[in-house]
Amino acid sequence: MYLNAQDSAKYKEPSLSKCEATDMGGAGAWAALVVAVCVMCGEGEGSVTPSPHELYENELASNDYLKVGRSLNLLPRFGFLSLSIKVFPEQESNYWLFRERTVEVFRKNSYWAVKSHGQSSSTETPRRAYDPHFVVDFCDNVQDLLTAYFDNFYIEGVPEPHRVFTSSISVQATAKHLGIHPTYLRSMYSFVLVRLLRRNRRATLDGQPALTGSFKSASSRIRVGSTESVNQFLDQYGTHVITEYEVGDVLYQVYVFGNRTYWDFKNNFAMSTTEDDLIRMERYFSPSHALYVGDVKLASGNPNFEEAVQHRLLEFTYFRFYNSIFQIFKIPDLEESLEQLDGEVVISLKLEKITKIVPKSPERHWLGEILDNTLSLFYVTM
Repeated sequence: MYLNAQDSAKYKEPSLSKCEATDMGGAGAWAALVVAVCVMCGEGEGSVTPSPHELYENELASNDYLKVGRSLNLLPRFGFLSLSIKVFPEQESNYWLFRERTVEVFRKNSYWAVKSHGQSSSTETPRRAYDPHFVVDFCDNVQDLLTAYFDNFYIEGVPEPHRVFTSSISVQATAKHLGIHPTYLRSMYSFVLVRLLRRNRRATLDGQPALTGSFKSASSRIRVGSTESVNQFLDQYGTHVITEYEVGDVLYQVYVFGNRTYWDFKNNFAMSTTEDDLIRMERYFSPSHALYVGDVKLASGNPNFEEAVQHRLLEFTYFRFYNSIFQIFKIPDLEESLEQLDGEVVISLKLEKITKIVPKSPERHWLGEILDNTLSLFYVTM
């Protein structure tokens, strides 16, 4: 559910950056040089020289491992993948994004990444505006809350992606990430998650990916009936391939409600952008209705957030102060201050099982059986 802010003077519709025109005078020589490098560094297994716009480009991420077309192994970090992929704010070491080992499985000149959000060829991260609307999720319970937080994550073979990130993390740590007290995660409460997203860049796998010789050799060593051969393959090449991801930042806040108030809120409250409805939202999203108002959090964990922005999000009602993410509507320069804060998290991720790229054979079927059973076992026991 969305709360649009386009009619508010505090917000401006962010325009998507358009590709800038380039001087083609020197482009041909540069493209020829890149093609030559790609051919020379390829594996020489019948590779086809791509056209310039099809050249593989390294992902402009803060860690070289975050690239579409690479594979990773979920099993060693299953349940606490947030230690390897940044999705929550951290108190220390904020300036990392992805530190899970990944492996090249496709020949570099056979695939590339399609980028959006006006990504330039510079390694400098472009500064983009936040979306012109809030995303509001009504969550009947804790599971719904975590599902909503990870709603843009897809991991093939895992029905609830949030479990890969949080099922082995303590209740205290999860509550701290969400900005609420741990008590509310242990009992029967309902929640509303309000988010404001900044989308910096998205990368999607494209092209005609051709497997590397080492990958094909490793897959040929799988023996039907041998679990050990499958484990050796998974140890080397992992369980999933990164086919898409999006990087940006998220400003968010969690509100805790008692069941009676929550269901009235959920069933009767209509989202709108008129001033009257904004006032009504502030009434519901306040201590007068919510049992607990969580802290406003910035997913990137920028250490300057509290000093630059958070203290300006305070509201006052019933002789008490509380944080309100909706102050964004009221303070003209607050969004600009927020956009000045550097930092990123992974805000969406698509992983597909590695069995999809293994050549069809009885060995692939055996690999699929073992992988599916292992993922199911990890899922139900975490």
